[in-house]
Amino acid sequence: MNLNPEFERQLILECSLARLVGAPVVLSAVFTLTYFLDDYRLGNISAQAALTLFMLITLLWGTRQSLDSIVEEYRDRTWDTQRLSALGPWQMTWGKLLGSTSMAWYCAGICLLVHALATDNPASLPLLFFYAIGTALLVQSTGLLLGLLAVQRGQLKTGSILILVLVGFIVFMPSLTDLTDTANYLPGNFQSNSWYSLTINAQTLHQISLIFALFWCMMGNYRLLAQDLGLRNLPWAWLGFTLFLIVYLGGFIPSSSYSFSLAAFAVCSVLTYVGVIVERHEPMRIKRLLDYYRQANWRRVGEELPLSALSFALSLPFAIFLSFQEQRFAWLDISLHAYPLAIALLVLRDCAIYLFFCYGKNPQRAFSLSLLCAALLYGILPGLFGMIGMTGISAVFFPLWADSAIAALVFAVLQCVLILRLLYQRWRQNIS
Repeated sequence: MNLNPEFERQLILECSLARLVGAPVVLSAVFTLTYFLDDYRLGNISAQAALTLFMLITLLWGTRQSLDSIVEEYRDRTWDTQRLSALGPWQMTWGKLLGSTSMAWYCAGICLLVHALATDNPASLPLLFFYAIGTALLVQSTGLLLGLLAVQRGQLKTGSILILVLVGFIVFMPSLTDLTDTANYLPGNFQSNSWYSLTINAQTLHQISLIFALFWCMMGNYRLLAQDLGLRNLPWAWLGFTLFLIVYLGGFIPSSSYSFSLAAFAVCSVLTYVGVIVERHEPMRIKRLLDYYRQANWRRVGEELPLSALSFALSLPFAIFLSFQEQRFAWLDISLHAYPLAIALLVLRDCAIYLFFCYGKNPQRAFSLSLLCAALLYGILPGLFGMIGMTGISAVFFPLWADSAIAALVFAVLQCVLILRLLYQRWRQNIS
């Protein structure tokens, strides 16, 4: 039997004899204690302890292992050797994900076995195991994704990322504890949800959503590893992910063309921000893109096209459609209006500001400097002029304060022209 070489290598690194023997001994001591607390039987305390340990092992230890599986390659300067191997991105993806977490799953399997022996509701076990294993795989896959994004940005210290994972674990812990309530997985507790006017079993919808989330997370890992291995790809995955989110989330809002377009515009705008943050930004990439465009080499244009540009282009038709609808509203009761085209231009402005700092001398500080600019443009400056009664000046910095869509659009265009001009000058300096 020929194993994936990357998976086999990770197994050798993780599964030493001492670990394989020591882990069951430690877990046996824990479950012996719960056995005594359950009046010398495997009862409810043992079942709850087994599931709790399963979550701690897979969601914390497993995520740490998947995160370090790629970061340690860069830290130990062995990634170049990996790149020269004959392994493809898919082999590398599942080899690192499952291999680096193999010891965690070894311990987690023992916990699931104890839970299966101790539970009072054996009928709920298949669904419970599906959610528990699926959620753990999703979180571990997200850890690998965060690791790939970190090494692309030159961040080889995982402390800040692990703090983020720990905070997320604490925030979502109340919902994760529902996994330990086996009554949630009994047939009598199923509910129904509405999606595109269709009545769907809530459990079925949750299962499908979990599978799709895991699929797209693995797809993200695959595309990032393909990029690190120097493989050229058209942005079909990003386009498919964007369209999937539009269709999926659009099913949960009231059925109307306006509501669907509003959801689609929001999805594309958010993904524009996500794309510009997660991608590498090299001035020469834009130069190559323009050269390919002049040569009419459309495949190369598609390969060099930034993901944020694709998402922004998809948002424009929805912004135009929303701008010609009769629905107008303000929110927060402070005269902030929804002007879709102006909002789209503000998204473009924010991305241009981020790229301006990325092309500077300290690209590592681009995100923090962009947040500072956002605080000034969205809050401090318009709020300051608004408090002294100069709301017209406030709209110059934050066009959604304007009393008309035309004024908001003019202010947004002026800001975009200014920032794009500065960005172009800095880009020229970098490629000259």
